[in-house]
Amino acid sequence: MLRNYFKIALRNLYKNKTFSVINIAGLAVSMSVCLLIILILADQYSYDQFHTHSDRIYRVQTKGVNAGWTSASSALPLGEELRRGYSGIERTASLVSNIGGNAIYKEKVASGGGYFADGELFKIFDFSLAKGDPKTALQNPFSLVISAEMAAALFGNDDPLGKTVQFNDTGIRPGNPIQGNRETDYGLFTITGVLQKPAGKTHLPFGLLASLSTLPSLTRSSVLNYPPNDWDNVWTSYTYVLLEKGKTQAALQTFLHQISARKYTKESPNQCDFIAEPLSNITLSDPIDNMTHIFIPQTVLWVVIVLGLIVMLSACLNYTNLSVARALTRAKEVGIRKVSGATREQIFVQFVMESVVFSLFSLVLAVGLLALLEIPFTGLWLNKYLNITFSANGLILLFFLAFSVVIGLVAGLLPSLYLSAFNPIQTLKNMSGVKLYKRHTLRKILLVVQFSVSLVFIISTVLLYSQLNFMMVQDYGFDKNNMVNIRLYKLENYQRFAQSIASHKNVLHTSASTLIPGSGLMQKVTQAKRADNPKDSLQVAWMDTDAGFVSTWGVKLLAGRSLPELPGTTSERFVMVTKKAVTDLKYASPQTAVGQKLLLDGNLVEIVGVVSDFQYHGLNRQLSPVVLRNRPKEFGYVNVRISASEPMATVAYLEKQWKKANPTTKFEYDFLDQQLLGFQAGLGDVAKILGFLSFLAVLISCLGLLGMAAYTAETRTKEIGIRKVLGASVSQIALLLSKSFLYLLLVAIVIATPIAYFMNNLWLEFFAYRVSMGPGILAIGVLIMVVISMVAIFSQTWRAARRNPVKSLRSE
Repeated sequence: MLRNYFKIALRNLYKNKTFSVINIAGLAVSMSVCLLIILILADQYSYDQFHTHSDRIYRVQTKGVNAGWTSASSALPLGEELRRGYSGIERTASLVSNIGGNAIYKEKVASGGGYFADGELFKIFDFSLAKGDPKTALQNPFSLVISAEMAAALFGNDDPLGKTVQFNDTGIRPGNPIQGNRETDYGLFTITGVLQKPAGKTHLPFGLLASLSTLPSLTRSSVLNYPPNDWDNVWTSYTYVLLEKGKTQAALQTFLHQISARKYTKESPNQCDFIAEPLSNITLSDPIDNMTHIFIPQTVLWVVIVLGLIVMLSACLNYTNLSVARALTRAKEVGIRKVSGATREQIFVQFVMESVVFSLFSLVLAVGLLALLEIPFTGLWLNKYLNITFSANGLILLFFLAFSVVIGLVAGLLPSLYLSAFNPIQTLKNMSGVKLYKRHTLRKILLVVQFSVSLVFIISTVLLYSQLNFMMVQDYGFDKNNMVNIRLYKLENYQRFAQSIASHKNVLHTSASTLIPGSGLMQKVTQAKRADNPKDSLQVAWMDTDAGFVSTWGVKLLAGRSLPELPGTTSERFVMVTKKAVTDLKYASPQTAVGQKLLLDGNLVEIVGVVSDFQYHGLNRQLSPVVLRNRPKEFGYVNVRISASEPMATVAYLEKQWKKANPTTKFEYDFLDQQLLGFQAGLGDVAKILGFLSFLAVLISCLGLLGMAAYTAETRTKEIGIRKVLGASVSQIALLLSKSFLYLLLVAIVIATPIAYFMNNLWLEFFAYRVSMGPGILAIGVLIMVVISMVAIFSQTWRAARRNPVKSLRSE
């Protein structure tokens, strides 16, 4: 029986070539997008699945009770507290993120980032060593476990175990695209292990591990600051817990609440609470502070899924619409089958089988389109940090097949119900008496839905590109043109390099900075208090810079003077602030603020100058109060303002001078305007994706519209011939055939524009500086939709209207 159904489905597919091509193409294009989304979901779900005890592993996160923040990190003593005081916990592991940089062996250098860790890490997670004993590799101070790549670079084919390397920290952090800002000598480490490549994707990417027992020595020598029993620092360490079998997350959470209540009282200014997060939820969540890897936020995943399903639903509606429109041409077939003894269930299964066959053919085409889609998606700026891998195993392919069958069932369900319900006597006796629907036909409703979905997509895309263009021309508060930012590693050579380039004709100004303001990729925040009134405190952003900041960055000095050339040798003494900080600290004016004292990180500092406001975080956030400090050890970039003429020749000169001043470090540079494109690049990727989905939605709608217009013209061939014989012009007939579609398009515009207006205003709230969702944006979207639809409609109606009426009437 199924074989017979399959044969009939193939015959109908071949017989109705136009409708078959439209349906298969629409389903295939939208299905390829859904297959891509399935692969993205599979990639995100694959994180940490290879760990044997993944269902019992939890990361302890920290939540600011009154501050509204949540961090993936926690206090370093928490692991020991849990081991010592609470039952039901099998193991805990602690990691500290302050290690990453260059391992030096003889004259060879290899770079990597990772954590200070204890041996419990190998007992909780399924990380393994290719060489070395995981039980003892991280036991002794100054022990270092490195990746196979680092081992090959340093030692070649020699056995690395027992070798001693010099390790200099440069701030390289796993999962972080931004490196640190200075080089620090951590001393000599002994290689005790070589890491095996993980069996799957992990939220803990690392290229090296140093023994946690090293921290006390580095603290005593003032290289790092990790005093024992420090519960205030919840920003740089991570705590993992392996529960005993049968123990629950609720019990662990109770323990954590008890600890946080003891350690952080209600009177504490930084009251915190510890939260247990299952390992399986770490990647499938929304971002929080101090994440160890970059991933697609859960909210974004849901948005992508919904958009993909909308496009898929549009294709299913297409199939349903065309099938319903062709229903009358198959009514006699249904009548004959029923008279011959076929039941309604059998006819229903036959038509559903046809739909599934269409879907399977579409799947074959969709897999080919998927291979083409992967190429541009892999090239997106976002994927440089997401590193999504598109690997389709047997389970994924089986899921593809199941998805295709489900789509076939969904698309064919409604037409099958209606076609199988025809009365055989009525269809064979008098076809004109067969009526599918009364009043508003389902066919018209489906077309309106398709038009509406397409219009919402188009308006959203137009708005997103408008927002992107708006951000490209916004004023950052500083001059972003003709600025070269060079990565700074060795602090002692900054002044030497700055002096060596000062006399060049194309080098206008030079300064140094901790970070690149406006990029949004690195941010630093602290608490500032007025010394004369400590109650007037303020959370401020800060960056370190030097005396050349004002002239190099092109900000305005509103009052006072620049930072001194040479800062205090013992502690921080002078700062500059922005106008926003003056206002928020409740000083009367910039002139009044000059000379006032602030408490900053426990130090008493003097405000020596006030500068104009500039974008510290990025254009998605409002202006923040900023404190400019001068601590050379925090410098991470050399900022060089050059002339507009011969920029690349000037860069070549800078590289030459850099190699003289810093012969052992790389010359890594970027132009400031390109660095600021980072956030816009991510937004641009979103615009490309939405634009592509909009294109698909419109394409599918137009395919359906094309099929409906062709079908309408075909079923009214005799009427068209009679009207032409009676004197109707081609334009009159074309307008007559198109009129019903124009009404449906008008209804869709009335429905879609308010939906697009309210929906897009929601995501616009994310941006502090944004375009308005005005009539102009809506009008552009509507115009695009109308033009595309009219081309599709008139291409068929005009063709039908130009037919020879003699041939039309003779064929009828």
